[in-house]
Amino acid sequence: MVLLKKKPTDEFVVPTLETSSQEYAGLVAKRQEVSELLSSLNKEAADLDTQIAAAPKAPHSAGVSRLLGDPEDSAPHLRKRRREVSGEIADAETALQVLARRIAAARDVASKAACDAVRGEYQRRLSVVCDAARALEAARNDHDALLDDLEREDINLAFLRPVRAHFTERVSFFLKEVSEAGFDV
Repeated sequence: MVLLKKKPTDEFVVPTLETSSQEYAGLVAKRQEVSELLSSLNKEAADLDTQIAAAPKAPHSAGVSRLLGDPEDSAPHLRKRRREVSGEIADAETALQVLARRIAAARDVASKAACDAVRGEYQRRLSVVCDAARALEAARNDHDALLDDLEREDINLAFLRPVRAHFTERVSFFLKEVSEAGFDV
């Protein structure tokens, strides 16, 4: 079948959202950066929790510990750093939520750019599908005409065991949908 043969052409590469929009790519990179920061902060928080649990108890603040010259790994200093890390974790989590909203908005802009970039290739491939659909519809009409001629001659078709291509009735709906979508193929 000629319709099934594929012409040797350069392979078409679909653009990614990142290559379609620098804003989208920047937001995705920022999300990765903040995610990595959040991961390291969570690890630091877990390490601090372990160190605080193992450190001797001190009933005073980090400021008092600093004045007393206590080492940086004393419980008050560790508790102070743990509070700081908790705040940084909250900030990172909030930043990821904001980035998710920004990425969702930028995705539409990037998607439009990607669709604009592939429009010609899509049109070409849709045209091939429509041509094949029309050829299938014509072949079905030709096939049905033969069966109609046989029936007109009162020939018993049981000996032929014909198969009707009922699925092709949807071809006209497909072609109408293509036209209504604004494609001139």
